[in-house]
Amino acid sequence: MRNLLDTHPLAHALIWIAVYIVAVNIGDAVGELLAFPSLTGILLIVLSVVLVVSLRGARRLAFFGLRRVQPGRGRSTLWYVPLFAIVLVPYVNGFAVGVDAPSVLSALLLVAGVAFVEELLFRGFLLQALRSQGSTTSAILISGVTFGVGHVVNLLRGYALAEQLLQIVAAVVIGIALAYCAVLTGSILPGIVFHALFNLGAALTPSTVRADAITVAVIAVVMIPYVLFLRARLARVGPALDSPPASVA
Repeated sequence: MRNLLDTHPLAHALIWIAVYIVAVNIGDAVGELLAFPSLTGILLIVLSVVLVVSLRGARRLAFFGLRRVQPGRGRSTLWYVPLFAIVLVPYVNGFAVGVDAPSVLSALLLVAGVAFVEELLFRGFLLQALRSQGSTTSAILISGVTFGVGHVVNLLRGYALAEQLLQIVAAVVIGIALAYCAVLTGSILPGIVFHALFNLGAALTPSTVRADAITVAVIAVVMIPYVLFLRARLARVGPALDSPPASVA
């Protein structure tokens, strides 16, 4: 995989995304069979460790944003404020029925694994692979759209079509914003924290088409001007996340 990372970075990113999808579906299926809902979260934590060890060996942790916000870009973390504000939106609907300590712990394990792996795959591997083949702006947009549309696989997890479409719309806008923030700050760590908190809200609150539609509407109202601001900011100050070399493929 290390050679693939250097010679065919896009293929490398897509293979890991496929591995992630398979791991989630296996975890869900086997976890349901064994009445062990935490299995998917455990598998994703293991996958996270494998990815970190692999990148550490290749000395690519910082390259893919697993580092602190870069010097001189500390104030840039303030650009995450609108994202963290929308974390609170799902709680307007209150907590879901049956939320207790075991379910919260299981949700925490799952959202931590999902947040880390998805941010590394989409705002790390995929974003950098696309940047090696085109402009940073096009890489941001394509990675964000891919992230959102990729959520269609949740249909396999029992999501209703209307619910899935709303999730895709929200994920596309949020994915683009997170990609801009990663490039501007040089780090995906704030994005991982946001992603975990956002998913936790979705896991602990009731989900209905009406509630989800309201949430997505609020996200769109906040995120669209926010993305335009980030686009202008990037044009003004330039990226902090290292630009990858052109692919030799």
